[in-house]
Amino acid sequence: MSEIASGVHRIDTPLGERVNTVWLLQGSRGSLLYDTAVDTAIPDHVLPYLETHGLDPAAVTHVVVSHSDVDHFGGIADAHEAFRNAQVGAHRLDARLIESYQDFERERVRGFLPTWGYDEDPDAIAWCRSVVRVDRVDRRLTGGEVVDLGDREVEVHAVPGHTRGSLALRDRPSGAWLVSDAVLGTTVPLADGTPAFAPTYRYVDDYLATLDLLEASSATMLATAHYGVLVDDAARGFLQASRDFAHRLEDCLVAELGERGPATLAELLPEINAQMASWPLDGTEPSLAFPVVAHLERLIDRGRVVVTRNAGGKAVASLTA
Repeated sequence: MSEIASGVHRIDTPLGERVNTVWLLQGSRGSLLYDTAVDTAIPDHVLPYLETHGLDPAAVTHVVVSHSDVDHFGGIADAHEAFRNAQVGAHRLDARLIESYQDFERERVRGFLPTWGYDEDPDAIAWCRSVVRVDRVDRRLTGGEVVDLGDREVEVHAVPGHTRGSLALRDRPSGAWLVSDAVLGTTVPLADGTPAFAPTYRYVDDYLATLDLLEASSATMLATAHYGVLVDDAARGFLQASRDFAHRLEDCLVAELGERGPATLAELLPEINAQMASWPLDGTEPSLAFPVVAHLERLIDRGRVVVTRNAGGKAVASLTA
């Protein structure tokens, strides 16, 4: 399926055993590409799609990066090279990480190391480094902007939760919401739909607020990066499942801390992974660290968890009395 609605093009690119979809919104006075995928995906997959469907790369006037993960901004240099008439935009809160790989790796990939003493897998770090060519962000967005493509207007919405600066687009003619990774269900899937790893939201209250926004808008078509297109009952069910997962994970975390007492992140992850996983257990704890830390921080802010340091300097979480 190439068009999910008139002028709304789905372009699937490979991401190992997963699918990484970018989207093209075609208007009478320009087109908008949503996400750049990894380095080389644009010349290898996006440009051939445009050629096959008779679409001119010179007509692409806008590129919007959904958020600061390498499978979404890794191809930013390709975007500048392929779409000479386009400005590349990203949320101002994520733009710095997109423009500086060092900042991205330190704060996003290995962000749990300073506080929690927990590092990403070395192979995952090496992969991140291999799939990105850093380039500039031309326009810093905040949400609330409207992109005029002639006969198509596209709303830009801030949808934090997965990252601070995640952006979604609402296509006014079709009503479709292009959400990338702003909503993550109960697992991130492989290309065949089987579970791969945990949903990697990072800021719980913001994530729940994003779900509120989409539900309040009566979103009935969600165009995602890794889940395909969800319509009507499937879209509503996906939003509710995302909310339910977050509540279940927090309940699981509180119960685990209550049962075992003070624990480091490395001690918590195997137990919570075993209880929450529909995905394989082997090698998936680093992904689960994102939502687990998110809920720990939320519980700390609410006074339900306190953090001390052990002899090795790692953070130790425990429930308050």
